[in-house]
This record gives sequence, structure tokens and C-alpha cells, in this order.
Amino acid sequence: MPDQIKMLKQILDYVEAYKKEVGNDDIKEFAIFLKDRLFTNQQVAAKQNLDGTDFENYKSYPEVEFSTLLTGLYRFAKHYIKKAFSATNIKTIDEFGFLATLLTEKNLLKNELISKHLLEFSSGSEMIKRLIKNGLVHEYPDAHDKRAKRVSLTEKGVKEIMKAFHDMHKVSELIIGNLDENELKDALSSLNKLTYFHLHIHEKDRNTSLNDLHTRYVLEKG
Repeated sequence: MPDQIKMLKQILDYVEAYKKEVGNDDIKEFAIFLKDRLFTNQQVAAKQNLDGTDFENYKSYPEVEFSTLLTGLYRFAKHYIKKAFSATNIKTIDEFGFLATLLTEKNLLKNELISKHLLEFSSGSEMIKRLIKNGLVHEYPDAHDKRAKRVSLTEKGVKEIMKAFHDMHKVSELIIGNLDENELKDALSSLNKLTYFHLHIHEKDRNTSLNDLHTRYVLEKG
């Protein structure tokens, strides 16, 4: 029992540090935080400043190469996704995401659905209009606030999203490519960590200038 109490005290110390640094109750993000504290070497080498006269060798900077590769992977994924949607009334990955969310949540306020997918309200509203026009989504007044609108899947919407799931699973398997199980787990850990990092910026500082974001989240925390 004393060993268990000692372990619990250690965990509580990490929880306290997590609450001070991150400030939410997301158990998945806490697990990433704990993994970093326990297994990751925190002595990160000083970042190499970009030489304004050496843009020909920009890929020698790991952060630049990472961003370039991530953009390239997104383009590969878009190519596969386009094939997956070719036999459906779904045109984009965002439309697929809206329909998949409504399949799980049953119905949502329009602004809730848009917010879940990190889209601007105007862009999200236009997408919902297209889904309604194509008969995939139904819009109706909220029972508690007649000014607010809720959306849910139509029968046609359910059929379309279920038809798309099979091919989207093939897309997912193509995207992970030749990563083995351990490599996939490591990639998921890194991508989840990055997602939380950017999610906090989106929730708290989405309208902040690029220079201020860079100072606040890179220079001051570097």
C-alpha cells in the first residue's frame, strides 16, 4: 500500500502541473502530457534561425521540412478522398465530417456543428445549405429557441454516409501506408499533441496576428 500511495502522490503532482500549464480536464491530452514528462528528453536543442539569404536550402530546417511534408501528405489524402466520394453525393472531406458527426450526435445546432469542425461560420453555413439542397440534411427550429436552427440527417443522408464509410476506411489504410503498428502509435501520439497545441490557439487566440502568435507560442515557450 505505501508504494501505491507514493505513486498516487506522484500522479497528483503531474495533475497539478498539467492543470497549471494546460488547464483543462481532457484525459487524452493529460496522457500525452504525462508521456512527455516521463519519457521525452526535455533538453531540446536550440532552434536554428532561418538565414534570410539561404532560402535555396530551406529543407535543411526540420520545422520547414515537416510543414512541407505535412502539406504534401494532405494533398495525397485529398486525391484518395476524391476517389472515395466519386459515387456519392458527398463532395468534400468537410461535408463527410458534417454527416459523420450528425450520424453520431443525431442532431445539433448549426453553430455547434460548425464549431466542432473548426470552420468559419460563413463557410460552415454555406456547406450546410449545400447538404440541405442535396437532400442529405434537414433543418428545423430549436425547441427552446425558435431563432436557432438545428440540423439532422435525412434518410438519404444516412444512406450516403454509410455508403461512404467503406471507401473512406480504404482511404485511411492507404494514408497510413507502410507504417508498422509501433510507428503508427508514435505518429498518432505526435499528431494528437500537435492537434491539442493548435486547438488551444484556435479557441483562445484565433484572431491574433501571426507575429504575436509566434512570440506567444514559440519564442516565449521555446
